[in-house]
This record gives sequence, C-alpha cells and structure tokens, in this order.
Amino acid sequence: MEVDFGRDGARIRRSIAICGASAERGEGCEDRAVGGFLTWIHAVAEEDGGAKRERNPKRLGELSQAAFLVKAQAMGFGLALPWGDSEKYDFVVWARPGGRLLRVQVKATGRLNSGGYDVQPVYSTRGEGKKVYTEQDIDVLAAHVIREEREDVWYLLPVRAFAGVKSLRLFPDLKSRNPRWEGYREEWKWLEMDKDGSLSS
Repeated sequence: MEVDFGRDGARIRRSIAICGASAERGEGCEDRAVGGFLTWIHAVAEEDGGAKRERNPKRLGELSQAAFLVKAQAMGFGLALPWGDSEKYDFVVWARPGGRLLRVQVKATGRLNSGGYDVQPVYSTRGEGKKVYTEQDIDVLAAHVIREEREDVWYLLPVRAFAGVKSLRLFPDLKSRNPRWEGYREEWKWLEMDKDGSLSS
C-alpha cells in the first residue's frame, strides 16, 4: 500500500471505491484541498502487478461497514452508530420517517469455499467460545459478499431466519439451483420491519 500526502490530500493507490469530500476548484480545473478535508481517497484493491493479496479480516470488515453505510444512506435509511465497540451490532438503522430502530450487524466474506462464500453469524465470548446471534443481540444480519472483479452482493437476513445456524454458505453466482439463503439477496426491505418482525406495508 502506498500513501501519497501531497497538496491535494491523501491518496492510497489502486482503488475499488472513491469517496469525495469538500474541495475548491483552482486554476486549470484542478482540485485544491480545503483545510480539514481530503479531496479524494483511493482504497487498496490489489498490490502492484495484479498479484492477489491475503486479506486482513479486520480491514475487510471495516470496508464492508463503510460500504453498508453508503448503500443504506443512498437508499434513504437513517443510520446511527453505537458508542464504543461493546455492542454486538454495528449500526442502528431505521426507515425514514419514523421507522422502527433496528440493530444491524455487518459481516464480510470474500473467499470462495466449494463454490460459495461462508459467513459465520457468531460472536466471540470469554470462556464460552463463539455464540450465534439471537434476537437479544441483533435484528438483522447484513452479509456482504466481496467478489473479485464482480459487483458485490448483499444478503439481508432477519435474525430469526438463521436461528441456531453457525455458518451460512452463500451462492450468488449459481443460476441453476436455489440455495437456501438466496431469498434474502438484496432484500433491503428487512430494514423496514415493524415491532412484531413483520414487513411494513
């Protein structure tokens, strides 16, 4: 990864996403950075020469959280982040205006396994190993499938849909079969649930 701190802000080479920020236009139509803002940011997609790199799970998770924030905001949902990192969810999301506040946990996956992408809807505990999320912990699981040179895919699953399941295998590329979780693919409507868990009309 290379970071260039030039007069136009910070740049990280080889991008898969670009986030704009406040800037002024200077002579020759070049961006001029405004104090306190980055003109543009590039996020790393691969190393020089196109060689695949081992993905850091924590950074992959951070990338997916950022992608979820942008996606949900663009679709008109309200979002808030819990203070600190002690909660079992990443976001509080609601359908504007005045929708139910839902706890959403984002999980990232980018590694193929027998034709599918595995997501573990679990969290770690001290002394008790890993536990599956329940309705006491979250309302919706947002699984982010990051595919090489293809468009990313989201699966939105209400927590009751995977009760007791410690591993989900997602098959976004299979067309000839109907895997178990495909009904939740890009189903952002689950962020519009009522208090009883039903979908808003």
